[in-house]
Amino acid sequence: MPRAARSEVRTGRLRAADPFELIRWLARSQTDPRKALAELVQNSLDAGAHTVTITRMRERGVATLHVLDLGEGVIPELPRAEALAYIATHIGHSRKRNLTPEQRRELLLQGQYGIGLLGFWSIGTELEIRSQVVGEEPWVLRMWEERPNFELAPLRGRLRLDGTWTEVVVRGLHRPALATLSGRRIGDYLAAELRGQLLQREVAITIHDRMARGRAQKVRRVEPVRFTGERLELPASIPVPGHAPVRVDLYLAPEGGEPGRVSVACGGTAVYDDIGAALDGRFAGDPWTGGRIVGLLDFPDFAVAPGSRRGVLLDEAADAFARLVETEITPRVRDALAADERRRAAAVEADVVQKLERAFRDLPREAPEYDFLNLGGGGTPTAGTSPDETPPAAGADVAAGPAPEADEAPAEEPAAPPSLFPPGPLDRVAVVPARTRVERGGECRLRARATDADGRRVEDVGYAWALAEGVGALDADDARATYRAADETGRARVAVCARQGDRERTAEAVVDVVEQLPSEGPRAGIPEPAFLDDPGGDWRSRVAAGRWEVNAAHRDYRAAAASPRRKLRYLAALLAKEIVLHSYPLPQGGLVLERMVAVLTVVERGLERT
Repeated sequence: MPRAARSEVRTGRLRAADPFELIRWLARSQTDPRKALAELVQNSLDAGAHTVTITRMRERGVATLHVLDLGEGVIPELPRAEALAYIATHIGHSRKRNLTPEQRRELLLQGQYGIGLLGFWSIGTELEIRSQVVGEEPWVLRMWEERPNFELAPLRGRLRLDGTWTEVVVRGLHRPALATLSGRRIGDYLAAELRGQLLQREVAITIHDRMARGRAQKVRRVEPVRFTGERLELPASIPVPGHAPVRVDLYLAPEGGEPGRVSVACGGTAVYDDIGAALDGRFAGDPWTGGRIVGLLDFPDFAVAPGSRRGVLLDEAADAFARLVETEITPRVRDALAADERRRAAAVEADVVQKLERAFRDLPREAPEYDFLNLGGGGTPTAGTSPDETPPAAGADVAAGPAPEADEAPAEEPAAPPSLFPPGPLDRVAVVPARTRVERGGECRLRARATDADGRRVEDVGYAWALAEGVGALDADDARATYRAADETGRARVAVCARQGDRERTAEAVVDVVEQLPSEGPRAGIPEPAFLDDPGGDWRSRVAAGRWEVNAAHRDYRAAAASPRRKLRYLAALLAKEIVLHSYPLPQGGLVLERMVAVLTVVERGLERT
C-alpha cells in the first residue's frame, strides 16, 4: 500500500520573485567587455556567417560598436518582428539547446544558454539588434542597460542592404570598455579566443577602427593565433570514453622567447587561458606550468559557466577530461621534455669547446706571458679542423688526393717517362692538392696539372688563377699559386683556368681555414673537458692523467649547468684558472684561484638576476 501523502508537505515550482532582478544578475556576471564582444561574434559564427565586420566608430559624438554578419539571420523561419520579440521575451532559453551534442559539434554551435546578448551591459548602455531576411523589411530590437522594457520597430532612416543580414549595435561604450576594445586589442583577443572556430570555419572577420588616431592601423583581419615552436609528436585527437575526443595541439616553446602556456577550449572557444588554473588547479604543476609547453587542449563536452563563459562545471565530463590528461597526455609531454633536454644538453656539450676556443684564441697574441696547456691526446682541435665531405663545385675537374699540412708544399711530380709520340691537345686540368687545410693567417701552395686525353702532361698551357669563394689572398705564378688565409675560419675555393689555343679547361681546389691544425703527440691548445662525478671532492677542475678534468658533481657546476650561458662562463673561469696555474705555478696559488672561481660563480648568478 502506498504511503498516504503527509498533509504538511507542500510542493511547487521555483520562480523568481523579480524576473528583471535575475536578469540584472545574469548580465552583471559578464565583466570582461572583450569576452562579451566575442559572444556577439560567436552568435554570428553560429548563424553560419562567412563574413563578419566589426566597426568601432562615433555616431553623433557617441562611441559605438557595430557587429555586422551575412549569416542566415535571427530565427529565419519567423517574421522579423516575431523573431526579435522572441529574443527579448525568452532570455535564458536558447533554441540551440534542443540540439544533441553530436548535432552541436557538427554545426560547430556554441551558444546554449540564451544570455549571451546580456553581456552588452559590460560594453555599453544601449543594444540594437537589426535583422533582415530576403523578401522582408528590416526590423530593430532595442534594449537598455538597467531598464526592464524593450522596443521593437521597423528599421528606418538607414541605407538598405540586400539579402539576409544581422547587425548588432552597442552604443554609449563605457570608458573602460572604450580603452579595452581598440582595433588592435579586439583583433589580438579574438585571434586567441576564437582560434579553434577560425581554423575550422571559412569565415573572414574584419575590424574597422574609425576611432584610431595617427598611424594606428585602421583596418585589420583577424587571423587565428599560430603557435610557434616544435610540435610535439602526439595524436591530433585522443578519444575520451563516453564523450567527444580531446583535440591536442601542443608545441615546445622556442628557447629564449616568452614563457609558453597551454589554454583549454570548449569547441574552439577558450574557457581557460592557462591550464594551470583549470579545474581548481588540478594541473598546477610540471609540465604544464614550467613555461616550456605552448598550445591548446580542446574538449567540446565541457559544461561552460553560463554568465562569464569562463571556467567549466566540475561534472563527470570535466573529470573524464582530467583523467585523460593525467594518464595519456601528461606522461607523453614529460617524455618529450626529457628528450628535448637531452638533445639540448648534447648540443651544449658539443658546442662548449668551440666557444671556449673562440674566447681564448687571442690569448697567445695579446697576453704571450701565458702558456696553453700541453696535453697528450686530451686537446681538442679547434673549430674547422675536421671539414665535412662537401664535394667541389659541380663540373670542376678535381684530382683526389690526401690533404698536406699547411706548411707542406705539394711534392714534385716524377719526370714523365719518355714517349714515342708527343702529348695530345689539352683535355683536362686538376689542382694538386684538390683539398687541403690551413690555419687562419697561414698559407698553402697549390699546383695546376694539365693533361691530354691519355693523362700525359701538356706543357704549352697558360694558367689563370682566381679566388672563387671565401676570403684571403692569392698569389699566382704560371702553374703554381699560393693561398694566404685571412684571420678568420671558413672555406675558400681556388679556381684555375687552363688555356691552350682555343681550348679551355677549369678545376677548383677546396681550402678549409681552421683555428689550428691537429698534430701528433702532446700539443698546446684548448682541451676538451672530461666531466667526472666526485660528490665528495671539493675540487672544481684539475689537470690529471694528461687531460683537463671537471667535477660535474660540484655544487657550483650543478648550479651553472642549468643555463648554457652560465655553464660556458663557469668553464671559461676554470680554464683560465688552469692556464694561470700552468704558467705561474706558485704555492697556494691553486687555492686562491679556486676561491676566485667560487666568487665569480655567485656573482654570475647575481648579474643574471639584475
